[in-house]
Formats: sequence, C-alpha cells, structure tokens
Amino acid sequence: MTSYVVALEKDVRDFSIVRSMMGDKPLVIWRGASGAINVWLDRCPHRSVRLSAGRNMGGYLEGVYHGWKFDESGKVTQVPALQGRPSEDITATVYSTAVADGFVWASEEECAPSGSAGEPCYPVHIAAPVDQVRLHVDASANHLTPWGIDRTMVYPTGDPVQRRAELSAIRRRLEES
Repeated sequence: MTSYVVALEKDVRDFSIVRSMMGDKPLVIWRGASGAINVWLDRCPHRSVRLSAGRNMGGYLEGVYHGWKFDESGKVTQVPALQGRPSEDITATVYSTAVADGFVWASEEECAPSGSAGEPCYPVHIAAPVDQVRLHVDASANHLTPWGIDRTMVYPTGDPVQRRAELSAIRRRLEES
C-alpha cells in the first residue's frame, strides 16, 4: 500500500486540528499530549459527524455532536450520555502514521515514507487526477497525494519560491487543457 503526505509537520501544533484528504477519505490530524501526531478518518463512528468540528484537548479529541472523548489510540474513553462511562468497543478509524523530513505521512496499511530532496514546502493544489499530474512533475522533488477523485495535492521540496513557481505553471497548463 502507498503512503501519502497529508500535512506539513509544522502545521500540526499542540491543541490544533488540521483537516486533509487521502484519496476520497477526509482526514482529521491532531497532535496528542504524548507529542505523537494522529491521523484519523474525519468521521465520528457514532453519527458520522466530522471529528474535525470537535476540539483537541491534548490528551484526547472531543467530538462536537455528543461530546464523546477519543484517546490517542482512537478508543472512546467517555460518553457523557452514559454518565461518563467509556464505550471501549467503539473506536475512530485510525491510519498508520509517520513523521519524516518535515511531512506527516499516512497509509491504510503500514506507513512507509519515501525520502525527500530538501526542505518541505507548502503544497500546491492542482485540479487534475494524480496520474495526469505525475506525468508533468519531477517525482524526486515532489510528493503527490490524491485529493478526491480528480484533484491532486503536490507537496514539493527544495527552494519554496522556485518550486511554487514551477508547480503553478504546471497547474495552469493542466487546468487549461
């Protein structure tokens, strides 16, 4: 299984929530009290409300709809409607996660980041399928992540000004055709 870049490590700060995508799957990304970065499906297992609408409380993520508390492993540790008791048989969908070279990587199976050629740059969104974008970008200097069915997020490395200019030109060509 392929591992994808889903965020820049520096953007996942304490007590924050970052939204991203991996293919057609919406993601919620958050840093727990342990310092570990967690990547989960952005859907509460109870009512399918976005977990990213909730709060990162450090040691747990709190759902906005019913206030369920999820620990860093994805388990429900407290359900307010059950007088605060846990519901250990219910968990969030947790993805395998790794942090490498300034990027947050995720996969549905074992996460195996690929190497990077330089400093991570902010991503460029291109409204074209990942297979089409792959034909126009240097694979050694960019990480491509499918963003839905027909869009791609390109995470470049290297000189940010130069890389963004190159990718912006590629984006214009692909989106005009």
